[in-house]
Amino acid sequence: MQIEEYIAGNIKDLCKKRHVSKYRLAQLTGIAQSSLGRIIANESTPSLQTFEKICSVLDVTLSQFFQDEKKSSDG
Repeated sequence: MQIEEYIAGNIKDLCKKRHVSKYRLAQLTGIAQSSLGRIIANESTPSLQTFEKICSVLDVTLSQFFQDEKKSSDG
């Protein structure tokens, strides 16, 4: 799995778990919906600053965001 796919999939999963729509995520992060859409569609990778905003709104640290990858790979 490429990193873009992992990031996009994890953002989708976290939004679903937190009951945050993509529109609401865009509002809360200040990221344009079009930019967020490209990230979620695997068309671009977020900058570190953008990624930190997304993680903050989804209430996870960068470490926690990637820690989940290890858990899902173990199963």
